Amino acid sequence: MEILIIIIIVVLLILFVALYTFLNKEIGNIANMLKEINNTETNLKVLMSSSSKNLKSLVLEINKSLDEKIETKVQYKKMNSDMKESIANISHDLRTPLTSIIGYMQLIEDDNLSDSEKKEYIEIVKKRAKNLQGLIENFYDLSRLESYEYKFKAESIDLSKVLCDILASFYNDFLKAGIEPSIEIDKKLPEITADENAVKRVISNLTLNIIRHAKKSTKISLKNHGDFVIMSFKNAAPDLKKEDCEHLFDRFFMADRTRNGNNTGLGLTITKELVEQMGNSIYAELIDGNLSIIIKWKI
Repeated sequence: MEILIIIIIVVLLILFVALYTFLNKEIGNIANMLKEINNTETNLKVLMSSSSKNLKSLVLEINKSLDEKIETKVQYKKMNSDMKESIANISHDLRTPLTSIIGYMQLIEDDNLSDSEKKEYIEIVKKRAKNLQGLIENFYDLSRLESYEYKFKAESIDLSKVLCDILASFYNDFLKAGIEPSIEIDKKLPEITADENAVKRVISNLTLNIIRHAKKSTKISLKNHGDFVIMSFKNAAPDLKKEDCEHLFDRFFMADRTRNGNNTGLGLTITKELVEQMGNSIYAELIDGNLSIIIKWKI
């Protein structure tokens, strides 16, 4: 009996040593694979042959951490690329009006210049300086919005009144652009709860977008739709591509790829941030060469 017990103990000891050796080797293999993965640019994962539940759980967590590390690295590269692009765009947009201002200031210093010419150049400098001020304000507002530092004041708003007031203020701009918008507003629209200044900024940005880019045919509407008031700015955009439409709200995006110092491509980005941070939604549609920017305001 004693011999049998000794044999059982020896067998168990051998099994324990064998299992310990195997697991120790498996852990060593995992450590070596992890070291190799960390020292090289690779998307490989840690592999194992053991059936141990604890080791499998460990490897799963390690691979999960590796996935997160890869995702973080991808996001960092994108952020770094976006930052470089943003700095380049900001530099370009600020440089253009500054260069113009400096050039006209040098012309004004010319003693041979007539008073009327000086007055004309001073007006141009004022206009360029105002454009520059607007650019800087856009950069500042976007930074506040993206860091959620923009403070909103909730109040009841009559959208139809705000829309009509703003469109009336742009009357001369529509005339200069040769645009006569078709305006459709439902009667007795329910009020929405939002920040009035932010709503005015949104409508102004969308109106300016139409004035800058519309090809005569435009339609602005305000409709009651169940739990929402639907605001739509529609204009003919025959040169706009579908892939461009998908990026309209991206920072610094401009479909014509030209930058003249008057337009940074931030207007629609700021508009989207304002609308969404007030709890509403905005999107763009391109159908048969007609671009529609639509906002669903919650009642």
